[in-house]
Amino acid sequence: MRILVTVASRHGSTSEIADWLAAVLRTRGHDVVVQPPQQVTTLAGFDAVVLGSAIYIGGWLKQAKHFADRFASDLGDRRLWLFSSGPVGNPLVPATPKDDMAGFVHRTGAVEHRVFPGKLDRSVLSARERIAVRAVRVGDGDYRDWDAMETWASTIADVLDRDTPVGTARPDPRHESPGATPNP
Repeated sequence: MRILVTVASRHGSTSEIADWLAAVLRTRGHDVVVQPPQQVTTLAGFDAVVLGSAIYIGGWLKQAKHFADRFASDLGDRRLWLFSSGPVGNPLVPATPKDDMAGFVHRTGAVEHRVFPGKLDRSVLSARERIAVRAVRVGDGDYRDWDAMETWASTIADVLDRDTPVGTARPDPRHESPGATPNP
């Protein structure tokens, strides 16, 4: 299946998550395109979409929200998964986005929404962002859970694999992964 992975990322760490999810989906034999939401002009040819956004000041970035609005009717014809990236610290702050994600999931018809911890590097933040971070007393660090994201991408692949029509040829991922050993 052909999958679009599109994320709104302010400082690049959510884009790195998009690349990771795409790599996992590719190892499962899917054709994956990664593109920022504002550069997507059509969903024609895509069977599924993974839409994500960094969380800033508790909410999704406008590029991701606008993407969902622009393609609302097209998204209804495809499988859609949503994710948020951004809670940082231990414990995670904020624990959930302030945006009404349950309503957003319902409105978009998404299969689900996941929240993944993000990365905090004060050196790339704006003055406003640094003030917000200072208020919640969170330390710099990469809090992303790559194993959890890999598991989620594999779950998406499992769903899409079940949706593949009988007789549709999909590439064998063992031939696309260097060092993979075929099963006897």
